[in-house]
Amino acid sequence: MISLMPDFYFENVVDINIKFLQKYCIRAVLLDIDNTLSYHGKNIPYNGIIEWLALLEKAGIKAAIISNNKEEHVGAIAKNLNIKYYIAKAHKPYKAGFYRAINVLKVEREYILLIGDQLFTDILGAKFVGIKSVLVEAKDKNEPMNIKIKRFFEIPIKVLIKAKYKKIGEL
Repeated sequence: MISLMPDFYFENVVDINIKFLQKYCIRAVLLDIDNTLSYHGKNIPYNGIIEWLALLEKAGIKAAIISNNKEEHVGAIAKNLNIKYYIAKAHKPYKAGFYRAINVLKVEREYILLIGDQLFTDILGAKFVGIKSVLVEAKDKNEPMNIKIKRFFEIPIKVLIKAKYKKIGEL
């Protein structure tokens, strides 16, 4: 049975440090864009994202973007962030976009970590293809209605997630 529980939870992407990634033998990260790296639909990253990506590169950890958004938006933010690999119109949570990203990265699944802000697209998709996942908090409340509806259904699950990670000290 597939679970919506992420493997890890962090408030922000930049809270995920290199020691944590090395502890779990992570060689590549798949990154959602909207509400993970930047405000929804914007090409400007959140504070600290560029520096965080530089730390990944220095540690030899590959980065790729995986997004359900359009090519123009995904390509623009990938260029702004100097991220070579990206998958636009990934149709998360379906497997095909994830498999394309895994093939582009040339890293085995057990060494890949997905980082995203939505349970029903990011986390579920990672579970479908068997990669580790991190749920981060969405910062932007100005989202399309379809995402706001999904957020409503995420509430009880997120309560459990936050309780779980407080118990084991991951917060």
